[in-house]
Amino acid sequence: MSNFMRNIKVALVQLDVGADKTANIEKAEYYCRETARNGVNIIALPEMFNWMGPFDKTRQAAETKDGPAITILRSVAHEFGCYIVAGSILEKQKKGLPLNTTFFIGRKGEIISRYSKMHLFDLEIKGEIKYLESKAMAAGKNLAVAKTPFGKLGFVICNDLRYPEAFRKLTLAGCKIIFNSSAFTERTGKEHWHSLNRVRAFENQLYIVSTNQSGHNAEGVKYYGHSMAVDPWGKIITEGPADGDVILYANVDLEKVDEIRRQLPALKKIRKKYTII
Repeated sequence: MSNFMRNIKVALVQLDVGADKTANIEKAEYYCRETARNGVNIIALPEMFNWMGPFDKTRQAAETKDGPAITILRSVAHEFGCYIVAGSILEKQKKGLPLNTTFFIGRKGEIISRYSKMHLFDLEIKGEIKYLESKAMAAGKNLAVAKTPFGKLGFVICNDLRYPEAFRKLTLAGCKIIFNSSAFTERTGKEHWHSLNRVRAFENQLYIVSTNQSGHNAEGVKYYGHSMAVDPWGKIITEGPADGDVILYANVDLEKVDEIRRQLPALKKIRKKYTII
């Protein structure tokens, strides 16, 4: 494996996303161009980077992979020769609610892989917060792995962090980096965000790159920010603030994944069957 393939420069673009799709897409394009000029290999955006409006308007806000959001990012990837984890968009379906889908874009602007959020987030605390994704979007059915010169990459979205089974499946499929595009709320993030990201990293001995939204949605729900990258030992190697649009950079060393897995061969000891007696 060459040095280029062992060492990856990743950019996390944390965004405060509103209900104006045109403004959101223009902002995402601007920051992607800024990071690409700095010679990064992979740019990662947050969940629903192009629209965070009222949840009763998700059908109207949905678009296809040929819509403006993904088309513009494909152009940027091709122009600068970088990869883009295109956060997620509400992906229009022929029937029913839209999917919440991440598109992984290659250096030539091609769509290499796609993943639709499997575990939708429903939270209702009387008098505090009501956030029901299952009423606004449809759940995906399959995980996704992309083959790249860096090896295999996995993708999850936000609430998927709570499901270790998905991460272990991606790990055993050969992933050494998992990208998480999020709009993680402040209400849950204060207690859960750091722990979930760190545990998913060290229990699977790989890198977690989590790009989160900041700001508020149309209903006033606040997002937690604190985008971060975590190494395979569980150390946070970069972290953003709670608020604002921020570009973070992380150097991902794949040799460190191999080294930690040699030193602590936990994954080799996973059993195919666990019997309860």
